[in-house]
Amino acid sequence: MAHRIYLYNLNRSMLPEQEQLTEESTAFLDQILAGIGGNSEENLLMVEWNYEFPLFLHPLLCDQAYISTPIYNGTEGGIYAAAPSGIQRIKAFYEFIDKHKEQLIDNKAAFDAAKQRIFKFLDQKVVHDFFHLDAWDVFNMDDTSHKIQAIKLLNAINTSNAIIAEAVAQDDPDLLDNCPEFNQGAFGFQSFRPYLNHSGYDYGWEVMTSGVYDLEEEEEEDHPDQVFYTQNEAKGLKDDMGKILIPARYDEVYYFPEEEELALVQKDDKYGYVNRQGEEIVPLQYDDAYDLSKGTAIVKLNDKYGFLQPLKSLEVAFLYDDITDLCLEPHYFNACKEDTWAVVNPDNDILLPFEYLKEIDCYAYDGCNLYSGIQKSNKQKHFFLQDFQKIGTHKVTSVEWAGFDQQQHFFVTNEIVPTGAKNRMKLQSLIRQDGQTILPLEYEQISYCSGSLVYILKQKGKFGLFRLNDGQLLPCLYNRIDELNEACFRVFQSGKAGLFDSWEGRNIFISPQFDSMRDYIRRNKDGSWEILGFLGQEASLVYSNQTIKPVDHEIASRQLSPAYYPESLADEQRKILVDIAGTNAPALDLYHKGSEAFDEGDLDNAIKYHLLAAEKGDSDSMNDLGFIYSRTGEYYDANKAYFWYRKGTKAGSSDAMNGFGICHLHGIGVRQNIDQAIRWYERAAEYGNGSAHANLADLYLDGIWVQQNLDKALKHYHQAVELGHTNTYLTLIRLYRYHDELKDEAKASEMVALARAAGIDPPDEEPPKANG
Repeated sequence: MAHRIYLYNLNRSMLPEQEQLTEESTAFLDQILAGIGGNSEENLLMVEWNYEFPLFLHPLLCDQAYISTPIYNGTEGGIYAAAPSGIQRIKAFYEFIDKHKEQLIDNKAAFDAAKQRIFKFLDQKVVHDFFHLDAWDVFNMDDTSHKIQAIKLLNAINTSNAIIAEAVAQDDPDLLDNCPEFNQGAFGFQSFRPYLNHSGYDYGWEVMTSGVYDLEEEEEEDHPDQVFYTQNEAKGLKDDMGKILIPARYDEVYYFPEEEELALVQKDDKYGYVNRQGEEIVPLQYDDAYDLSKGTAIVKLNDKYGFLQPLKSLEVAFLYDDITDLCLEPHYFNACKEDTWAVVNPDNDILLPFEYLKEIDCYAYDGCNLYSGIQKSNKQKHFFLQDFQKIGTHKVTSVEWAGFDQQQHFFVTNEIVPTGAKNRMKLQSLIRQDGQTILPLEYEQISYCSGSLVYILKQKGKFGLFRLNDGQLLPCLYNRIDELNEACFRVFQSGKAGLFDSWEGRNIFISPQFDSMRDYIRRNKDGSWEILGFLGQEASLVYSNQTIKPVDHEIASRQLSPAYYPESLADEQRKILVDIAGTNAPALDLYHKGSEAFDEGDLDNAIKYHLLAAEKGDSDSMNDLGFIYSRTGEYYDANKAYFWYRKGTKAGSSDAMNGFGICHLHGIGVRQNIDQAIRWYERAAEYGNGSAHANLADLYLDGIWVQQNLDKALKHYHQAVELGHTNTYLTLIRLYRYHDELKDEAKASEMVALARAAGIDPPDEEPPKANG
């Protein structure tokens, strides 16, 4: 059974309280199917999709999304967001995709149709105040609480939305490849383009309207000038002015297809065709029939299929056991005889012979078709260009689209080439849609870089660059070449890194001379650029005019600022810049330096860097200062511990909230207050803090400050381990093994296994300890 995720558009009046985050009942988990909300005046079920909430719908949940009680399923883990800004954001996203259609879209006509339908659907159907994402059915696949799974899902959606917003702001579609969906999505895509072009999504239209949506209404909207009517229990068709096109005398009638003069009708299990004057041009004689398309229809009689072309002739040659559509431009069909398939046209000309195991596949690339079929005799897959010219001279394993230029599509072929009695080599070539060879079959790898129209080549273990207009840009002499943004490439040779700029034919080459170069290049409007290079513990700015400038503390600080995308820096590169920047480094980097000093036992420097980071607003440093000052020893200072935990709490750190609870529990810098301690533990726990759950569990287990409650203790211990507080496994093992009221050896063994899976090796047996 497939597990599904649901997206609703609903009225504000249906919302639960935002703060309502109740304990999840277990009774509803016994249900087999998720409850589904139907369409009403206050609710529209938009999406009903298997397993995933696709990336290109994430902008719908962009505005202050929050987690609360689901409306239809369970008591926690529902996601909500305001609809108006979400609709604006997804429209902006589709406009951005449209702007970069040449780079992102395989089938431009299909994308245009999907975008038009999506915008119309959003304008006319999605009229309520909020979106509600219900992943209850999918969450049930995991033992983790629904609330925790919802937090993880919302974090992924927020991350994707931030990347999408950055891509739009920078006008750079390559940034979309950084979304967390890739390498972990349902189909294992590596980048945005193939994900977007997956036929199952129909560019988002299929997903957005996959819920309870009236497809007949959509079909009516596609034919606004045609209206069905019924008279004396028979069906007919009128135009939008009331004129009868097909008299009401049939069991079933169908629309006149676009640009066709005949419509399909059915009566007494026989099919025929009627013109717009209501005349039966083709009598009711076929056992089955289909709409006309480009003047041709597939019809069936006495278990045989043939082509009807009524404007040419009413004669039909029933030659085939089955016929299916292959492609519309040109108009070709798959035809079957005695379980063997071929490709034919409406005139019964055989374009590919009856030699194939099953139907031929067609891959459309905006005016160019590529075909593949499995030969019945040897089960080998063959590939064909659009004129059915066979591709390759050896065993072809795949053919991949590799760009469009000068009205021609290009393809990379993968062939298994025999090199000896038992040896084989997989090689690639680059061909044009007319069959012309651009690069011969002698490369281990040909990778198309759509942002720059450049191919990275690998030959005999070395890499080079090639472009259709310019030929070879770099010979295959380099150890590695990585594509960056802005049509630039990092080039590696003999352990050093350089750069090649292919933008608009500039072909600027910075020879490999650095230990590393960053992943991101900044290009200005005039085409000039700068990039960081690192050599030893020094950093330099490399410019497009091939000058090099050492990085000082001001430049380092600027390069670490959000405007320069420091997330594109490798860890070692970032450390070098932080060292150069000194106290000018951003708060996050100062926090990391403080954490490193603490791990090394250097508390003076830990306090120094955490104070610098805290002054810049870093909540984690505030928490760590509170922790340092709350520990016994020479640095203990109760007032400072309370001050920094309180400041971190106001800055939103859940760790600081937990520490603030500890202050109230033990009277550190404040009078002991158990109620306040529990309040801050619970608040931290609501934010997914595992330590706070463990602290609450200890309170309910001990029963010293609060009334003992073993059920609550177990609940919080289990939530703690779900949130990564893995040492709590040891507590659970002891409880299930030795506690008089909680003994359960099966659960103890389960906890042992989970602990070991988490990297903890608990003893098989421990001496009994006092209960609680």
